[in-house]
Amino acid sequence: MTPPTISLSIIIPTYNRVGLIKFTLDSLQPQFHPGIAMEIIVVDDGSTDGTWDFIEKNYPVVKLYRNDKKGATSARNKGLSMAQGTYIMYLDSDDLVGAGFFAGKIQLLDTQSVYHACYGTYEYFQSDSAFSSDQIIFKYKYPLLAGQRNGKAHLTNFLSGNFTPLNSIIWRKSFLLKIKGHDEKLAINQDVELFIRAIFKGLLITGIDDGTKVYVRHHDVDKRVGDPRNESHKWRQILELRKKIFADLTLYSYNETECFEALSSYLFSHWRMLRHSDAELANAYLDFAKTVYWPVHIKGTAGFRFMSSVLGPVRAVEVKYFLLKRD
Repeated sequence: MTPPTISLSIIIPTYNRVGLIKFTLDSLQPQFHPGIAMEIIVVDDGSTDGTWDFIEKNYPVVKLYRNDKKGATSARNKGLSMAQGTYIMYLDSDDLVGAGFFAGKIQLLDTQSVYHACYGTYEYFQSDSAFSSDQIIFKYKYPLLAGQRNGKAHLTNFLSGNFTPLNSIIWRKSFLLKIKGHDEKLAINQDVELFIRAIFKGLLITGIDDGTKVYVRHHDVDKRVGDPRNESHKWRQILELRKKIFADLTLYSYNETECFEALSSYLFSHWRMLRHSDAELANAYLDFAKTVYWPVHIKGTAGFRFMSSVLGPVRAVEVKYFLLKRD
């Protein structure tokens, strides 16, 4: 009997997650996603805690590949190269997929070939073990934008630092292959770069709210997750990436005030975070923010916005935190 054509490939990079990946793989069991012909690809990046043996013993349907110490981005690209599905979903090895998440989105992509991807809703939760609904935490969510004419809205969201988790998106594999997957040279912001580059390359993506969700484990639980704090090379790479994106805004005809303002606001927010810990790097962010678009429009109370309009955004921030006696 000929096996069913695989419609969806789930790609999961992992490293030393023997205590958490069980919950991820259990959330992908067929009983929670009836009618979806999927393959689960786990790319192990050199685990030393028994993750490989645990999966091999308990989840024989999982396709396991080794990718020793090359990083999650390389692991995702390796998974993409091995995938047999028409569609791709990237999933972290500590996150969960709610029951029925795939059906409506795959149906949309099957019936509306204009779209290269679609995304759904999600929640963040904080736990170092199994999930329960009382662990959901409040965090600002990415807007659900439906339809084909939202490319600039997606772009300005990402430029300003408002990102949707990669785990909430289902992509056409053909499109990911066309744009050559993730950039393995990056140590941080790989998912952000992928999405923005996809927009520049013509991505048509739509949001769909079908009552299902992905549950994203909040990164404060896992201290290994990429974070630029105390790692100046990551801060510098973020800045260099924004410089490239700034150039690409003109190259791909997104050289509009709305895009420049969003990018400058993001750069300014990093100046605010860095100005006491690394003044030189903070000033590099500020100088580039002024190159992109100036002055930025500060968000906050009416009084703070007024102070910014009178004193300028830099001085307004300094006065605000002086008055609050904190930073």
